[in-house]
Amino acid sequence: MKVLNGIAGVALAASFSLPAAAAGPGPAADLLPHRAAYHLTLGDIDSSSPVIQAQGRLDFEWSDACDGWVVQQRFRVRMAYEDGLLADFGWTLSSWESKDGKRYRFFIRRFSGGNEIERVRGEATLGADGTGRATFSEPEVREIALPAGTLFPTQHTIDVLAGAGAAESPLWRLVFDGSGDEGLFGVSAALSRSLPAGARTQIASPLIAQVPSWRFNLAFFGIDESNAEPEQEQGLRLFANGVVDEMRLNYGDFILNADLNRVEALPVPDC
Repeated sequence: MKVLNGIAGVALAASFSLPAAAAGPGPAADLLPHRAAYHLTLGDIDSSSPVIQAQGRLDFEWSDACDGWVVQQRFRVRMAYEDGLLADFGWTLSSWESKDGKRYRFFIRRFSGGNEIERVRGEATLGADGTGRATFSEPEVREIALPAGTLFPTQHTIDVLAGAGAAESPLWRLVFDGSGDEGLFGVSAALSRSLPAGARTQIASPLIAQVPSWRFNLAFFGIDESNAEPEQEQGLRLFANGVVDEMRLNYGDFILNADLNRVEALPVPDC
């Protein structure tokens, strides 16, 4: 399961651009430090899927640490299968990313049945052209090279908001967040709809009520070019301040719905 970093989660890291009809100056990246909670439920199910029930929670926190952005995520879901099997799994992620987008630290813990089964820890740096190196210290010491154009999650989100007036769609980006085998994914993002300020939201909150937003679809690909199929797909709604109020996490034979049920602003530090 893809760890969601950046755009509340998300992954929610994504890049996209508006269609030509909506081209024009995009909004400046003005991220809102915030804490959000999402309720996880089972959405559409393929007829071949063994999953019959799913319920859980995603907590996301995006805070300003003056020299960087700190992201905290907690994900847990319980799933029931038609053969009677029950699964309880989740993960947590803590990360720090410098505001110039060149340094990144991450710590991921994975759980099954309430027991920790894996830790992934490391850090990465990028040069001016996006090339760099990532060093993992857990579960084993190793290094990987990051190709030109690589972005870290929050910088990826800023790219989304800053480029919201461009005409190219879908847009491809390489994003390193530390999850998966190599921590590096290709992300293809396509805008599906632009929503004006005042459009209906998942919950009534002054933090998003009068903020424009966009719906778009993401496809996450491994770095193995021989595999043309995405490892995961997501649909989500992103607000201009970085808040996400709904996500649809597509795992092939079933979809998990992640719907916002609480959001609050975090204090902005006096830097």
